[in-house]
Amino acid sequence: MGVPVKTTPTPSPQPGLRIGGKLLARNTAVNIAGQVIPLLVGVITMSYVIRHLGPDRFGLLSLAWMVVGYFALLDFGIGPATTKFVAELLGKGEIERLPALVWTALATQTIFGCVAGVLFAAASPTLADRLLKIPLQLRTEAHWVFLILAVSLPIGFATGTFQGVLAASQRFDLVNAVGIPTVVLYYVIPAGVLALGFGLRSIVFLLVVSRMVALGGYFFLSMRLYPVLRGAVRIHRSLIRPLLGFGGWVTVSGAINPILAYFDRFLMGALMSIAAIGFYTPPFMIATKLGILPGSLAAALFPAFSTSAGRGDNDWIRTALVRSLKYLLILAGLAAIVLIFFARPILTLWVGAKFAAEGSVALQILAVGAVINSLALVPYNLLQGVGRPDLTAKFHLLEVPIHIGFTWFLVTRMGLPGAALAWSARVSLDFLLLMIAACRVTQTSPRVLVARDLRRSATTLAALALSFAVMWGFSHALLTQTLISFLLVAVFSLTAWRFALDSEERWKIRLWLNIARVTGPPAAPGRAEVS
Repeated sequence: MGVPVKTTPTPSPQPGLRIGGKLLARNTAVNIAGQVIPLLVGVITMSYVIRHLGPDRFGLLSLAWMVVGYFALLDFGIGPATTKFVAELLGKGEIERLPALVWTALATQTIFGCVAGVLFAAASPTLADRLLKIPLQLRTEAHWVFLILAVSLPIGFATGTFQGVLAASQRFDLVNAVGIPTVVLYYVIPAGVLALGFGLRSIVFLLVVSRMVALGGYFFLSMRLYPVLRGAVRIHRSLIRPLLGFGGWVTVSGAINPILAYFDRFLMGALMSIAAIGFYTPPFMIATKLGILPGSLAAALFPAFSTSAGRGDNDWIRTALVRSLKYLLILAGLAAIVLIFFARPILTLWVGAKFAAEGSVALQILAVGAVINSLALVPYNLLQGVGRPDLTAKFHLLEVPIHIGFTWFLVTRMGLPGAALAWSARVSLDFLLLMIAACRVTQTSPRVLVARDLRRSATTLAALALSFAVMWGFSHALLTQTLISFLLVAVFSLTAWRFALDSEERWKIRLWLNIARVTGPPAAPGRAEVS
């Protein structure tokens, strides 16, 4: 499954990159599809995988991917830097300079990937035998899993180069044409391997093979989009320094993010058991899927924030900030309320009663944190767009000792709910810091944020939550609760449409929904435009 790729002529070099409302709507829609389609496949397959692997092996698989994610940060921000500099060349119409940049980035990425792979392989025995509480009978299997994943690091690094080429070209349709089937395979391969009677090592090996196939897909599409890359391979040492220079602050944030995102699970593996990670992972996966829409919108908004900052159009940035927060508060808040009240039934249906008993409270807490984390994506991308990645990195540095101490305190006393509470508290602090910085950088008054728009959205959500609580107190039959919930969501949707949105926003949403139905690739690079 994937987004259809239409063959188009190579874009002609013209100054600027066209970023309008039509492109933003299409990119958002395609990015949502890129997350929703694999999610649906994951919902179907993951319960089967969890049941057949068991908490210990599923926890080992989850932990292994987290370790790989951390070692992948040794690319020193070359991937995002590639996106930035490729976009600059396309904006200037200097397509003939792409080969030097792309091949230099690829060579640098591959070298760093090999170094990261060697370091990961060398650290594997220590991770499996000493740092993590892996059952004795699984340690040999863990060694093999870690070694296989070490091989995947150079592949993942190299993939970032060609993903950057396509993303800089605003070709999210092509990014998702490869990304959707690749992520789908992450869910399908484990289920298929287990159904055939093979084990964890075979799963990890085939997942690495799928990453190699994805690299080939991104490479082919980049070559087809820009035939100039098919010429002689040219590596310019002079380009390495600016690539690393831009990636510096990105690397700082990237190195810290896994600590902020995964420290709770490493702590559970060290203090509790590897099974605790297995019980915690499904609630965390469900809650963080609330970020599908925010992530898709953020990816589409980032070029617009960047272009408007270059024009000095702070009015557009302020309007986009408030409206994006409002839309996400309504949509993510609605999903979170449903998760909070149906946490146990959802987990029971998906992964079984044992996982539901262990993880339902954690899911309820994580749902609240996920809404706040979704809102934080707007000021985060705004700061990146206006050229202040140093602020986001400094905030993350500040949050690390606070998060580690708070997580240790709560996990040792509350277990899984403590980990969920610590994560939610950390993302709340992050959101507060990002919003303060975004308001100062864009000279936005805090009064604008608590004015009519956001206040009405919050009031509507509070009324929905109260209605759910009343319904839950009067009825304990799941079928009745489900039917009443559909009615409450329908009433909420109508209320939010009429009460929280103004007439201009309703008109624009209708326009965006109509545009999102339009298929086909975006226009070739042209005059910069934000609508």
